[in-house]
Amino acid sequence: MKLLNGCRRLSVLTAGVLFAVSAGVYLSRQNDQAQLKTLVETEIATVPSKNSHFFAALNHWIYLNKGFKKNHGYFWLPQLGPTPIQVLQDGGDCADKSRLLMAMLDSVGIDSTLIMLYDANGNPTHTVVEIRDGRQLAVADPVYDLTFPKPQGGYYSLSEMRANPEILTHRLDALVALNGSENKIAHYKRDIENYRFATTINWDKNRLLKTIADYLQNRGIEPQTLRRPHLLDDPKLMIACLSFAGGMGFGFLAFFFQALPARRRS
Repeated sequence: MKLLNGCRRLSVLTAGVLFAVSAGVYLSRQNDQAQLKTLVETEIATVPSKNSHFFAALNHWIYLNKGFKKNHGYFWLPQLGPTPIQVLQDGGDCADKSRLLMAMLDSVGIDSTLIMLYDANGNPTHTVVEIRDGRQLAVADPVYDLTFPKPQGGYYSLSEMRANPEILTHRLDALVALNGSENKIAHYKRDIENYRFATTINWDKNRLLKTIADYLQNRGIEPQTLRRPHLLDDPKLMIACLSFAGGMGFGFLAFFFQALPARRRS
């Protein structure tokens, strides 16, 4: 009985600590989002009005902000990478700047998802963002200041970019002709940083994901374009969710230990 009571108290204490951690980290993340929203509304040239051109202005601003070296900052765990605020302060590579673009869009209520580009051998080569603001789907690349406007208006989506490689080629040719061969866009790695194998989730990572992708494909769903969960690319949101889930687990254990003696007496 003493052991049982000890386990119950430990479970309650652990659940309480994890819930407190979850709440604290989540509030910290919300404070970061409020900071990003203020920045968007006061310093970005285009006031967020959710029109089709706002994301392009924001993408350009992030392109100009700081440098392009990999950001080695992190929150708690190096494996989770830098927070959007750390990228804002110190710059970053394609994955880092795309993470910042997604967070800044989210701060003003515009949904988006990260996209990973792969070469023919399945090696990751580049990271970009797809904006998903209602019916508006648009790909943006904050490292090359790239968007893909359609001649008739609007922007090309991930599905369209995957289906037609010429969209990227024509856009790059036009920008090189406009900006010159010394511009950063002229050094775009066309052979590997294309959209032929672009996907929001790496469905080839393991057998389970491959099975799920095949299941979705057989039912007419394009798995490569499914929205990527934001918590996978937001360290604070990830920690908050994992802590909350852990708190729920230990809370269940406390309930189980509480009910166990009563079951034995019955």
